[in-house]
Amino acid sequence: MGSRISAARRLTMSIFSSLFGRLSLIIVLVSVLSVAVLFAMTDWIVRTETQAQIARSVDTDIAGLADIYISGGPAELRQRMADRLELQSPGDARYYMLASPNGTMITGNIKYWPKLSAENSETGHIKLPDGKEVFARTTQLNPDLKLLVGRDTAGQAALLGRIRTAFLLAGILLVLMFFIIGYYSTLRLRNRIGMLNDAFREIGAGNLTTTIPLDRAGDELDELAQHSNAMIKRLAALIAAHRDISDHTAHELRTPLTHLDNRLVAAMRQSEDDSHLETLGRARQDIRDIIAMLDSLLDIASSRAQKGDRAGLSECDVTEIASEIAELFSESAEDLGIDFSTDIASGVKMMANPAHLQRILSNLLDNALKYTPRGGAVELMLRPGPIITVRDNGPGIPEHMRDRIFERFVRIDGNGAKGHGLGLALSQALAERNGLIIRCHDAQPGALFEIRPERSD
Repeated sequence: MGSRISAARRLTMSIFSSLFGRLSLIIVLVSVLSVAVLFAMTDWIVRTETQAQIARSVDTDIAGLADIYISGGPAELRQRMADRLELQSPGDARYYMLASPNGTMITGNIKYWPKLSAENSETGHIKLPDGKEVFARTTQLNPDLKLLVGRDTAGQAALLGRIRTAFLLAGILLVLMFFIIGYYSTLRLRNRIGMLNDAFREIGAGNLTTTIPLDRAGDELDELAQHSNAMIKRLAALIAAHRDISDHTAHELRTPLTHLDNRLVAAMRQSEDDSHLETLGRARQDIRDIIAMLDSLLDIASSRAQKGDRAGLSECDVTEIASEIAELFSESAEDLGIDFSTDIASGVKMMANPAHLQRILSNLLDNALKYTPRGGAVELMLRPGPIITVRDNGPGIPEHMRDRIFERFVRIDGNGAKGHGLGLALSQALAERNGLIIRCHDAQPGALFEIRPERSD
């Protein structure tokens, strides 16, 4: 039961943290504010109008009693006041008081004269001993007689109470209706947007066979899904054409280069001129460099095209791979006079292509040894994650170049190293193919290359 409540709470929080959820929440808040403003205006209008009606009723009644006094005298006035008290209805309570100058009651149903000036015909709300609130007006009939006429405001309060109740219920129903409509509309839109995001996530991972499902609502989201599916189909066709062209180009270039290399070998066999043989040897080396560069470019393109594709990946022992690579490079480091150390955690495994990991580590260690001077140090470290670091104390890499060095044909000027600038670009492409990312940092001194899962970057 608790897990279901937690799941519902998480769902509600995720819905209202979305764009459509916030929009629905704004609509609900606006509806609440609108109901509150409408209620305040209605309450003010009803209160003002009922108060005016009560005041007009009191003014009419007191004016009539004053005329009776003028025409019939005090005895007639008292009789008419008694008649009105007997004839009043329960829903229209009336209050009268005929009093002497000092406020002593002569007749009526109010015993104590309120703090209202009869000389100024003052009006106001008075509170009776039983707690009732009455709107009253006073007037001075003669120097020895003053009159008060009042109306009970309970009817006004009851009417306002009914209006408040009606607005409260209507407001709750309105807000609840907006909330339910907003909640389920947001849930539906969230699911549709979620399907779009899931499809694009699959496409971004390299699965170009994914299609975005249509809701058949005929709205903008369906139109977006249709255009996206057309774009994905076109993209898949372009990538397939690119792969075909790349394979064809590799075949077409390798064949003439191989033939050219064979002719150079034949020419070297027929020549006895040492300078001629040296020139032919350099030409053969250039051909091998071109073929190696071509292979690297094709490997980069192939790896990036297969980014996110889990085919060809298997669980491999990263600890074993790192240890084998470290053993291979330890002798090279010793020959170069470089202190090579390792700190490799045991039992580190991941889903990857072992050959790709070997090539990545070989490229990074080869660069580290290449740029570290004699007497320097290079360290290979492996931690669970996996997190692999290759650190050296060489000249380091300028900050503005730490991202660019992973681009094709980019080399650091003035380091004296040979090559086409494809090693790190290929390493990054292979890393991405296996769900990893490589970052370059300042080792103070030297450079530090860190390999970690792409999602934790």
